[in-house]
Amino acid sequence: MLDLTRPTILLDETVARHNIKKMAGKARENKVELIPHFKTHQSQLIGDWFREEGVDRITVSSVSMARYFAHAGWQHITIAFPLNILEIKEIEKLASSVELTLLVTGISQIRALIAQVDVFVNVLIEVDTGDHRSGLPAADHHAIQQLIEALHGSQHRFKGFYSHFGHTYQASSVAEVTSLYQRSLKLLTDLRFVFADVRPEVHVGDTPSASLITDFTGVTAIHAGNFVFYDLTQVQIGACQEEDIAVVLACPVVAKNADRGELIIYGGGIHLSKEGMFDTGLQATVYGKSVFITKNGRSAPIAGCYVRSVSQEHGVVRVTAAIFAQVKIGDIIGILPVHSCMMADTMAGYLTYAGKKIDHFNACRQPGR
Repeated sequence: MLDLTRPTILLDETVARHNIKKMAGKARENKVELIPHFKTHQSQLIGDWFREEGVDRITVSSVSMARYFAHAGWQHITIAFPLNILEIKEIEKLASSVELTLLVTGISQIRALIAQVDVFVNVLIEVDTGDHRSGLPAADHHAIQQLIEALHGSQHRFKGFYSHFGHTYQASSVAEVTSLYQRSLKLLTDLRFVFADVRPEVHVGDTPSASLITDFTGVTAIHAGNFVFYDLTQVQIGACQEEDIAVVLACPVVAKNADRGELIIYGGGIHLSKEGMFDTGLQATVYGKSVFITKNGRSAPIAGCYVRSVSQEHGVVRVTAAIFAQVKIGDIIGILPVHSCMMADTMAGYLTYAGKKIDHFNACRQPGR
């Protein structure tokens, strides 16, 4: 068994590689390009597993993350975050060494690019198709036309439209994901028809639809990322099965409360994040589900056992009477995450069941990333 003393993400390499292979194969079958979002795993080594499946273009969420993966040899990088004009000098430097694709939502960003970045970049206009996080409303043809015209004749190229169908993460069924996907994609394909003279590409990115949709007609590229690890949220939506979750947080049991029948673990909000979800089977909000760590992996979720609350370092795990009697202080139990991206970001590193350490961008980042 691994000698663990503090919260540690254990990564099942076999499961993660299977998830990558499956999504890459799906993209090939549908003749769309997989440009996976690396903000989930943020690892150069895991990035190599994507290369082995034929992936040569990636997506990241910041300029500094783009730089991290550029150092690992990635030459085609999309930054799927609205262009921050305060980083324009760093963007120009990065664009001189890789083919860079940027997201814009307003004319001030275009003007800054044209005035201050002499090196060629691709530009995707971010469109809000219902998530209401960022992006121009799909119906605002005037604003979109203004951005396209501003790029015309410049040193940069309008590439097409990008939208993160983030509202699929709130879906409660496969049918709802499918409906949201179809409505969102129609908004983008309508835009492609309106602006057909500039032949825009259509780029989309969310794991629920990438996992569940079988016909990607009308889509140029998929930018999903969470599928590499999956999590309990994706299980609840129906995008994967529990056995597809590739990461678990191994946590020391530091105390037991007999009155409440609960375990106190070293593993709280700064490890798991404070993101919870309502589990209809348990009729409770959960911040993770408990599993046993085995020699070569983990068990299935233990019935009736879940993290009921998290504070900074503490996690409180509700367990059955049998499990309370079985687990001792000093034991290690595993917690399946509600949101693997957030957990991976906070933990900044992985350990495989074989004991191999795997890098993470956050372990070497500068303040502010």
